[in-house]
Amino acid sequence: MSLWLLGGHDPTHGAGLYRDLVTARTLAPALSRRFAVTALTEQGHGRPARAFPVPASRLHTRVSRWPRPLAIKLGLVPDELSATLADLLADTGAPIVLDPVLRASDGGSLGSTPLDLAPLLAIATLVTPNRDEALALLGTPTPPPPPELPAALARRFPTTAILLKDGHGSDPTHVVDHLIRAPLVTTYARPRLPGPDPRGTGCALATAIATRLAQAAPLDQAIADAIAWLDAARTRWRPGPDGRAHLPDGPSL
Repeated sequence: MSLWLLGGHDPTHGAGLYRDLVTARTLAPALSRRFAVTALTEQGHGRPARAFPVPASRLHTRVSRWPRPLAIKLGLVPDELSATLADLLADTGAPIVLDPVLRASDGGSLGSTPLDLAPLLAIATLVTPNRDEALALLGTPTPPPPPELPAALARRFPTTAILLKDGHGSDPTHVVDHLIRAPLVTTYARPRLPGPDPRGTGCALATAIATRLAQAAPLDQAIADAIAWLDAARTRWRPGPDGRAHLPDGPSL
């Protein structure tokens, strides 16, 4: 049994599937991993990103041969692959962590829209949007004010856990993430750390949570552990080839 990782290839190695692999290897070097690229991307250096999905038939052939998963982490899923992956993953019985990558951090669409993510949102155990992604997932013409966003997400996704990330929140001194499991909301508050915002933190956080779930941690504890690890890792950022801060690399791949 293994941890499944599926996501896009970031040529800067700051985010995407490479960051997923580094994170899983760092946190659980003995855990078996299976991984597949869902799309090749062009991004970095401030240019708008583009994505080039792999053929659905190729992805299906690869994933269908993997051993049963302990947990699954999904990153970038272009629209044309969403139904294929939903069919492959629905009957695994494993917890699924979906990081809904809709746009690149430097701007530009990556070929994934909330409407076509619906099959995966329906089977996900946990979805980890930032505020912009959460508003896109709600799909409402009038966005709710920030204090009402957790309640709006609870109404929209009554059977799916949502971790609303606050990394780009307006409070200059504190970060408060919200785990929404209707009707309950759990908060993860801590001081905002100084320094740059490294590339790939969303990918790393979702993978860290999936890794802990693969180790049989309860969801609340998996999230708390992942947040604590990421807060420590981001203080050890390094310059990336795209001129942005990157999270540190772990053990050699």
